[in-house]
Amino acid sequence: MESLRLALASVSASLADPHANVQTMHQACRKAREARADLVVLPELSLTGYANASGAANRALTEEQALDLIEGAVDAFGIGILAGYAEKNAAGEMYASHTALLPDGGHTTYRKLHLAPPEKGLYRPGTDLPLFAFKGFTIGMMLCYDAHFPLAFHRMAQDSADLIIVPHASPRGTSEEKYDSWMRHLPARAFDNGLWVAAVNQCGTNEANLSFPPLALALDPSGHLTGPPRLTEGLHLVTISQKKLTDVRSHPMRYFLPNTRNDL
Repeated sequence: MESLRLALASVSASLADPHANVQTMHQACRKAREARADLVVLPELSLTGYANASGAANRALTEEQALDLIEGAVDAFGIGILAGYAEKNAAGEMYASHTALLPDGGHTTYRKLHLAPPEKGLYRPGTDLPLFAFKGFTIGMMLCYDAHFPLAFHRMAQDSADLIIVPHASPRGTSEEKYDSWMRHLPARAFDNGLWVAAVNQCGTNEANLSFPPLALALDPSGHLTGPPRLTEGLHLVTISQKKLTDVRSHPMRYFLPNTRNDL
């Protein structure tokens, strides 16, 4: 059966040096290619850094500018990439966005639906839950605070998502404390919907003195960890398999989604 090898990159993102962020993306892609990964997942706002202040407008990129940066790494390493940035449009509005660019040139951009309270004065909420296909899997994206809202996961599951990737830029606490937090809700998102969930956080302390604990993990369609989480900076390699999806979705007592009542 088909499988997809993910490289979840818990890396830092500078507010002051966008060139360093591009170099970080290239370094992650180089290591991921050496590890035979198919898709590299960078954290939320990996190209522009995370800080909820007006300076974000000066760092913001258009979708076209972000695609140009990501395309350079895709072309160099022949690998699919998910990267995040503060996105500005022609009207001057900003979104917390994440773009998937695949080796065939196809791209999908997700704009964060659920803004954390400190983000609401800075970004506009997105309105769509796009999915994209890669190596036989249907994949969706959410960002950080989004993970606390089950209905969005459920909607993508109903639209045939097999894997939902959740890049984070979540400061404060230790990696162990962040892991404890994630394990209170992410397993339920996978288990209730019968799909894979993969998550990765930024790491390091940025110029706004925000400290991000490194963390990356993946959960199978039964809500079980695929293995120990990564609690240090670097790549967490995970193989997403169709077999695990089939095992759950072919079992009448383990796959709940088809029995959802939508008339309530």
